Amino acid sequence: MDSTSIRHSWSDSKAVTPPRLPTELWLQIFEQIDDVEFLWCTLRLVSKEYKAFVDRVFVTKYLLTISFSLSLPRLDPDTGRARYARPVPGAEITLHCRHPDAESSRVTLATPKAVPSGDTIEELTASGALSKQRLDEAQAWMWFGKQRTRGANVATINKDIRWNETEKAWTWSVDWEAFVNRYFGAKKASRRTLVVTTRARRQRTRT
Repeated sequence: MDSTSIRHSWSDSKAVTPPRLPTELWLQIFEQIDDVEFLWCTLRLVSKEYKAFVDRVFVTKYLLTISFSLSLPRLDPDTGRARYARPVPGAEITLHCRHPDAESSRVTLATPKAVPSGDTIEELTASGALSKQRLDEAQAWMWFGKQRTRGANVATINKDIRWNETEKAWTWSVDWEAFVNRYFGAKKASRRTLVVTTRARRQRTRT
C-alpha cells in the first residue's frame, strides 16, 4: 500500500470514526505506510491509540535505520585558528541506533569500531583526534535509512556522548521521540525557508 493511496483514504474518512480492529491488525496496516513523515506528523496525532501504534512501528521498523553524522569541528569559531590539530578522515563520525527497546523512550547510538579509511575509533581516540569535547561540539545530522541527502541538522549541544571501554566505541543515549520530533521540525523549517527564498527570487525577477 503506497502512501498516496493511504492519504486519499484518510482524507476521505476524516469525519468517520475508525473501525475497532485488533492491535495486531492496526500495526500491520501502519507498517505498510512507507511515508515516515505522514506516519509521525499526521497519523500519530489522531489519537492516543494511533500514537501508540505509530510509536511501536517506529521502534520495530524505523529506529534501526536512523543514523547520526557528527560533523567534527576543527577551527575555533572565535579566532579561526585550528583548535584540533589531528584530523579525522572525512571530518565526521557516524553513529547508528542499536537494540531499540519497545518499552523504553531511549535508544543508544554507537560509533562503528573503525571508519571507512581503516582507522579504528580506539586509535583515533587515543591519538586525541576524537575527544569528548570535540564530539560534544560537533553538529549532528540525522536521517532515516540510506537517504542521507534528506538529513536534517538536529543538535549542536547537550550531547551525552561517552566512551565505552568494553566495546571500544563512543556511545550516545538519546530520547528517540524527541529527536524524531526535532528531525521533522527541522525538515518543515527548511521547506518554509525554501518557499520564502523562492518567492523573494520571483519578486526580484518581476521587478
